[in-house]
Amino acid sequence: MKEIKFMTLGSIVAAIVASLCCIGPLVFVFLGIGSIGAFSAFEAFRPYLIGITALLLGLAFYFTYRKRKIHCEDGTCTTQSAGKWNKVGVWVVTVVAVLALLFPYFDLTPSTSANDSVVPIATAFLNIKGMDCKACAVGVEGMLISIEGVHQAKVDFEKGSATVQFDPNLVKPEVFVERVNETSYEATITQIEKGK
Repeated sequence: MKEIKFMTLGSIVAAIVASLCCIGPLVFVFLGIGSIGAFSAFEAFRPYLIGITALLLGLAFYFTYRKRKIHCEDGTCTTQSAGKWNKVGVWVVTVVAVLALLFPYFDLTPSTSANDSVVPIATAFLNIKGMDCKACAVGVEGMLISIEGVHQAKVDFEKGSATVQFDPNLVKPEVFVERVNETSYEATITQIEKGK
């Protein structure tokens, strides 16, 4: 029974750590903490962590469904597998681990901006290098929207770009570059369109 608990707990931890490069930035955005790019260091270890997750889940299934002989003194030994709750637990852990591993592939881009009622006065276009997945883009987008004077921000992971609509009386575009660079990504301004 201890083997099953270890394998199931270990597989969840390995799956979460394997996706930490994408889960971490979202957690940091929700908590309002900077340095979301630091989690991109886990991306290099993702294949190994996925392998560890699969191995631990495989061992958990083996120890759960294998037939064990119960040794008895009177000679009437029986063969049985793990209990119902152990089997349910292994399947629940498998679902959680698979969801954690698939997390980088979920489309998490918000459909609304922070303030849709205000007409933007200017638009800045940025190139952003170093994002590993869509969750990284969501983290950067949330950080940009939180800057005072920003009306809307849209970060595109595939293109490595961002579009920020802002009030130039409240914030300068250089602030966007500084804030993105603080998160361990690299941003440059490609164009600024003045509003009407």
